[in-house]
Amino acid sequence: SDGYAAALVFLACLTGGQPAPVGHSPGAAAPDDLPEPLRRVVARATAEAPEARYPDARSFLAELEAAAAEVHGPQWPERGERLLADAAAATAGAQPLLGPDGPGAGPWWRRRRARLAVAGAVVMAVLAVVLVLLLDGGSPKQEVREPFTQAVAALARTPGVRYQDHDQYTGYYDVTVTATAERFGSVGEAADFSDKVDEDLVTVAGHDYLSYRNDTMLKGWTYDPGNDEKNMASLLKTYVTPAKLAATLSSALDQQPRLPVVGDKAAAAVTVDGQPAWRADTVQGYLYVTQKAPYRVLRWEPANPVTALAGLKAMAKNPSSQQPRSLEAHTPLTNSLGITLTPVTDAAGLYGKVVQYTKELTTATTGSSVQILQQNDGASNVACSHTGCLVNVAFSGPVYNASSAAYVLDKVYIELTVGSITTGGREVGGCTSGLQPYQLTGTSLSGKLTCNNPAGGPLFDQAAAENQDRANASGSSQFWDYADRLDLVVHPLSPTDVDQLVAKEQHELQSLG
Repeated sequence: SDGYAAALVFLACLTGGQPAPVGHSPGAAAPDDLPEPLRRVVARATAEAPEARYPDARSFLAELEAAAAEVHGPQWPERGERLLADAAAATAGAQPLLGPDGPGAGPWWRRRRARLAVAGAVVMAVLAVVLVLLLDGGSPKQEVREPFTQAVAALARTPGVRYQDHDQYTGYYDVTVTATAERFGSVGEAADFSDKVDEDLVTVAGHDYLSYRNDTMLKGWTYDPGNDEKNMASLLKTYVTPAKLAATLSSALDQQPRLPVVGDKAAAAVTVDGQPAWRADTVQGYLYVTQKAPYRVLRWEPANPVTALAGLKAMAKNPSSQQPRSLEAHTPLTNSLGITLTPVTDAAGLYGKVVQYTKELTTATTGSSVQILQQNDGASNVACSHTGCLVNVAFSGPVYNASSAAYVLDKVYIELTVGSITTGGREVGGCTSGLQPYQLTGTSLSGKLTCNNPAGGPLFDQAAAENQDRANASGSSQFWDYADRLDLVVHPLSPTDVDQLVAKEQHELQSLG
């Protein structure tokens, strides 16, 4: 094996002899003065039974490096190179490191004059140089780094990035994020990316809104629907701006990633959705980029329980196997099984969608985060006269507004709508108060809203005259006003707020050039 061959070369470097031929008898002896930790490693590497040896040269090198650190300390490579350089200068004109000094003589470094200066240095230098060169086939391997560097740099400059994500259960997320942190897309429980999504989502000005597209009762944009204030922000925190994602990936590429090597057929055979891709094993998971320029990111597989379990199983089967870098770095696990990344370069189309969704938020409601109830019924809050019909509604209710900073509102707009007003038995119609602002400063909210229907004035006059005629004729009167289908709706935004957000988004588009 190559591990056995590496051990023979190592012994030859120590003894000054030539590497043993392939067919030589195993069990080669190490020098007597070799420290015991190193002797154990050499003994295993040159064991008589092949199955007792190291499986490959890299395994042998890893054990040899650990033994050298045990003997000479963690800085053994630097010390070895320094001592060896000093010794070489002190013995200028001596025989080469690996050459004999005449028949039957040992290597030059075993001479008394030089040995004290370089005791242990050759061992360390051999580890740091000879074996590395042997394992690398005599020359350093060329890593494929530039495609990753260029792809991440290009990502940082894009107007947006689309994330298509699956979690380890049944959920999926299809989210596009702009360079200025607006988000839109969909989330659902299906296993594929289809048009039949459970919920649409949009994030504007740091606030998240959902729309249950397939539910007629819940259809329409809602801020903080159905207690999602407890988890929506955490679900979406992975989907950041292109620049922030690029910064995360760039940092991971600076932390000793395992990169593909030029000429590695297995590495070159990797594909993402049929497209040839390079894969890097980083502390943030696996990153895939295109193999051909212009380079762009294709996929990101963050640290997750599946890859962690696979790494642990591999280690249990073969203790010398390499673990994913995310597992080695103890990176917190996510639920994502892999995210397809698509840089969005069409800024006009991207921000056009953001503006479209933002305009739809004019009718958005607060869902369950602000719950208010009217305190008086339809019969006690209506007063009609010759000027019209006036409806007054007092309300109060709790405010669930402190579970997450991403969901805190400082103001809401409440609208009273009345579906039907009756005066003296005559149908007047409805009315609305329009959106009225209320500051949110605590855990409850109360107030009074009023709406008026001027068309009720003439009808009231007619009904009142008829009622008076009946009273004159019969001596009794039956006259009442009544309001029906009263509704209090809480909105997070006013039309003016929406207009300001749209103007801001249009300015952001212009700033992107």
